[in-house]
Amino acid sequence: MINFLNSGFFTALTTILTAFVAIFLYYWEQRKKKRDAAKIIIQEIRRAEDLISEYKEHGGYKFTKKIIATNSWAKNIHYFVGNLAQDEVDKISTLYSTGEYLDTIIAKVSDHTFDEQVKSYESEVKQIVAGLQNPITSQQSTSGGDQSGAQVIPKIIQRAIPVKIQIPPPW
Repeated sequence: MINFLNSGFFTALTTILTAFVAIFLYYWEQRKKKRDAAKIIIQEIRRAEDLISEYKEHGGYKFTKKIIATNSWAKNIHYFVGNLAQDEVDKISTLYSTGEYLDTIIAKVSDHTFDEQVKSYESEVKQIVAGLQNPITSQQSTSGGDQSGAQVIPKIIQRAIPVKIQIPPPW
């Protein structure tokens, strides 16, 4: 038995067995990666479909949500090219590219709407600040420093800072 364990045949046999185990583990890991990537891609597609159907139902879109949050398809397409037909690959790629394009358009619209809203509030604040100095100084000079001048400031601040800002959708 000791002669067999020390023989070259036993060493070759263990080397071959180790190689088969390593190859099996490699393919098993690749299969697991492919399965996980497929689950993530399916989840992303379902999420995009949910956002689109939510938009269709409510007629509005929340600018905080992206249609394509992460593009797992671009990172993992190599796993599926051999298993999917060319039409299926094209459809999934089109979905992802369209979703990313819509995300950039929505971001631009959101930025434009926000810029317009900020400009209108800036001009309103400038008008209020310009009018702020006159009432306070005139009230303080006429009232002799009592608290009537302090009541003017909160009213002006309430006008300058709206409690609820609603930005209508640009479309």
